[in-house]
Amino acid sequence: MNGRASKSKGYRGEIEAVEVLSPVYPKAKRFGGINGANDLGDIDEIPYWVIQVKNVAVAQLGRFVADAEEQRKRAGARWSAVMLKLKGKHMRYGVFVMSNEQGIRIMKRLEECENGTCHSQDRNPED
Repeated sequence: MNGRASKSKGYRGEIEAVEVLSPVYPKAKRFGGINGANDLGDIDEIPYWVIQVKNVAVAQLGRFVADAEEQRKRAGARWSAVMLKLKGKHMRYGVFVMSNEQGIRIMKRLEECENGTCHSQDRNPED
């Protein structure tokens, strides 16, 4: 696949990711590669999150999750994840991938909120 086709494929994945997110996050929009080497994720206006979108034939999940985590740190966000488009499917049928460590922290946070013991956190939970 040439550069233009690859860029177009990535763009389609990002547009579909915004479509999936916008019912819950109406301000969601593509970042559009404005940060270059200092990438802060592919989707803007999702509070606390860095979202990396991938529309690829071969998923390198470890690398994708690590890249999203680097971008999270750079952005000062609380969470990071990868939205992965599955071949031949709309992003709504894709998968949401994050590190086990983050997934477990989110599970614990949701448990606390279900039990009525969660509190607003203005800081990064890793601090």
